[in-house]
Amino acid sequence: MPVMREIVKEVAELIRVGEPILALNYVISKAPEDIKEKAKHIFDDPKIIEEIEDDWGKLLALIYYSHMLKVSSSDMSRRGIAGQAVSALTGAKLSRQLESKELEAMFLLSGGKALSLMGMKDRAEVCYVKAEELVRELIKEDKSWLKELSDILNDLGIIYVESGDREKGKALLEEALEIRRKLAEENPAFKPMLAQTLNNLASLYKDLRIYDKSEEYFAEAESIYRELAEANENYRVDLAVVLCNYASLFRVIKEHKKAEELYLEALSIFEELAKKNEFYKSAIADVCMYLSGLYKDMGNYEKSKEYFERANKTFAEFTAKMTASSESSAS
Repeated sequence: MPVMREIVKEVAELIRVGEPILALNYVISKAPEDIKEKAKHIFDDPKIIEEIEDDWGKLLALIYYSHMLKVSSSDMSRRGIAGQAVSALTGAKLSRQLESKELEAMFLLSGGKALSLMGMKDRAEVCYVKAEELVRELIKEDKSWLKELSDILNDLGIIYVESGDREKGKALLEEALEIRRKLAEENPAFKPMLAQTLNNLASLYKDLRIYDKSEEYFAEAESIYRELAEANENYRVDLAVVLCNYASLFRVIKEHKKAEELYLEALSIFEELAKKNEFYKSAIADVCMYLSGLYKDMGNYEKSKEYFERANKTFAEFTAKMTASSESSAS
């Protein structure tokens, strides 16, 4: 059905830019009269979709799952992430039935992210590999899919690195970096993505003992995140993480004073963040433990003990707080 293919294509574009509600409105405007009224209520009563046969039902189900992915994207609980995985994988299956490479690629990318967060790396890899295949095909006609390709390569590269296949991961991360650097040159909105991959590659180069490249990429990531944090304080978290990673490089190459300076700045950032959100006390404990190890390397055992004790105390307080909060929610 040529008309349905055009409708599916338009829906894919709207879902791609995060507008499932607009996608639903578009479908309602195109659907037969007997489907219009049912379609208006799919978010309130998804069982209605079961009453709609053929491709219209599949398309409305896709929009429903896309909507569920969007509204649940901030839920990082185990249950929330599992729900995202189910929505994404079901959406990918329906996309194949509708022969939409665009929709299948997007749902597989979402599924890969959710499965990776759940620790199901093998299944996440399958999603990413298939998504990569689809997106490379789409790029032949539409270069705007380079953004999604860089997402896939970055995430899949991390999976390979964490599974021990560093060379394979390195190749994917370097390709992601090349793409994201070009995207950021054309549009500054892609700078956070560039900094993310720079940090990932810098960490890998450190582990591979390619210290000059590691330092180069950490320095560039730090510079980008400082610029971003000045305009948007939400990036202070990313800055603090990069500072800790950068400090770990300096610790490895015995430049202890530089490591100390970066760790202390990261600690200061997390302390400020913890005033508004106690979740960051866990990060404070981590940085204190890093400082304890650093001061031990430097032979400053008094400082090492001080930060070791602070790390344990902070983590114990954080754990007690989270336990009490969990018990309170359960009751």
